[in-house]
Amino acid sequence: MKKKWVPILLAFGLVLASPLSSQPVEATDNAAAVKEDQLPAKLENLMKIAPEHQFTLRKGSTRIEVELLQWTLNHYGLKTAVDGIFGPATQKNVRQYQADKGLKVDGIVGMHTWAALYAEHKKPFDPEGKLPSNLRNLMDIAPEHQFTLREGSTRIEVELLQWTLNQYGLKTAVDGIFGPETKRNVRQYQADKGLEVDGIVGMNTWAALYAEYQET
Repeated sequence: MKKKWVPILLAFGLVLASPLSSQPVEATDNAAAVKEDQLPAKLENLMKIAPEHQFTLRKGSTRIEVELLQWTLNHYGLKTAVDGIFGPATQKNVRQYQADKGLKVDGIVGMHTWAALYAEHKKPFDPEGKLPSNLRNLMDIAPEHQFTLREGSTRIEVELLQWTLNQYGLKTAVDGIFGPETKRNVRQYQADKGLEVDGIVGMNTWAALYAEYQET
């Protein structure tokens, strides 16, 4: 009699053990996926949309863009479940991220927050090695924290602006002086990008200019 119970007990034990043993493995795999440095292709494709044209996300949103937000918060160091649901935990981490970046802390992912989030993934890239290092280093500053440039500005950031307009195809003298020519080309660039055409380089225009250097 004892021998007949052995296989039954073994089978019963396997049934009980199976779901319990699979859970830690699944959790480990998900955690590893979140920690990977490589942004999934389906989320990377979303970044082809300029920050100013992204959907505004808030608590209750369930779009795929929420996954990009959550993945980026993880990448930044704020542990967030990548489930595509903008719940209380995601909102809490968005508010923390906004506070860290000096943005308005409202828990809503609008254009300013998107620009900062994009910067977590995109690093300045100059395939031909032409951009001087002192200008490339300026792009360590997030677009929303860049100086606003307008006609009359003479900061070094004007050189970065002029370099970028040249790379884009609008011939501009790189002299660090925001004169009429630079203003005219800024206005043309803004028109091409669907931005407000005011000839002033604010956060929206900076975000677009940075995108000219993003590695693909």
